[in-house]
Amino acid sequence: MAPVHDGVYAIAKPNEQLLTLQEAKDFVVVLPPTGEPGEQEWEVTSRDDGYVVIKSLRHGAYVGLDGPPEVNQLVRGVEEPFEWSLYQSAEPFTFHVVVPGGPVDGEELALDFSVLNIFPPRTALRPLDVRDQTQAWSFQFHE
Repeated sequence: MAPVHDGVYAIAKPNEQLLTLQEAKDFVVVLPPTGEPGEQEWEVTSRDDGYVVIKSLRHGAYVGLDGPPEVNQLVRGVEEPFEWSLYQSAEPFTFHVVVPGGPVDGEELALDFSVLNIFPPRTALRPLDVRDQTQAWSFQFHE
């Protein structure tokens, strides 16, 4: 059972930084509210295995990867559904978004900011630290 209900969400870091997909196959970035309809809204759907897929309302692309997961791999919009695990963090409706299937090179990998110092800030797979609240994402349900 997925920890969130199926529906449309804004997925945010603190300070109103929202998960954003500006073009269908572009990198998934983090920006303040853009005002572009659907660009920062995500359809979250649970699967029978308890994982979720996260799909851009605007572009119909999924938050996913090109190739097998590895540390620092940039996250982008992909055509095929990509499954994620949601690990509850210390705050309500806030989760670590984790690549399912266990450790890669000894570490679980989570959706987080890329280490690249560019604008707009890109997302990438980073080693999961469940104690690090800044690595978690807030799921804000949209009616």
